[in-house]
Amino acid sequence: MKNFSELKTKLLEIHEKDKKQTITALITAEVLAVLVFGLIGYSIFAGRSTETPAAVLFILLFMPVGVLIPYLFMFAQIRKRPEKINDFVSRLERGESVNNVDTYTDYKLILPLRIIRVRLFPMEYAYVQLGQSRSFFKLPLSAENVQPFKALISQPFSGGVVSSIGGTAAHWSSN
Repeated sequence: MKNFSELKTKLLEIHEKDKKQTITALITAEVLAVLVFGLIGYSIFAGRSTETPAAVLFILLFMPVGVLIPYLFMFAQIRKRPEKINDFVSRLERGESVNNVDTYTDYKLILPLRIIRVRLFPMEYAYVQLGQSRSFFKLPLSAENVQPFKALISQPFSGGVVSSIGGTAAHWSSN
């Protein structure tokens, strides 16, 4: 990444990868929920018990629906992200300073087993604070693009291709 147009292209490319990864995680979570639903339902109805409490049936019927809720929030964020990426890049091009950059790994699906937690579908994110307005942007990154991203946004904008690494116009911390 040497300029802001490359940054925008790369962020939109990683956004598409994140969208596909979220869809894959949703399908995986739904399949696991249906399998658990089927296993528990089979064990309840295969037994000799003639009376199953209505609350248990209610919980079993809404188990696959309950898995959808966090993914609906993720899809709402994903739908708005291209606009946020365009806004982020345009603010950088206008010369707004970067006040803070935090990077972290988020997992789309976490299976809490008894002894271990299985974390699936990791994605790197950058949480960036821009300018005096204290605007925050949550942007998806790939692991290999974290350092070039930090290097690019920490430089002063010179109107075209960034000429050198390191700059003094932006002050950020990865703490």
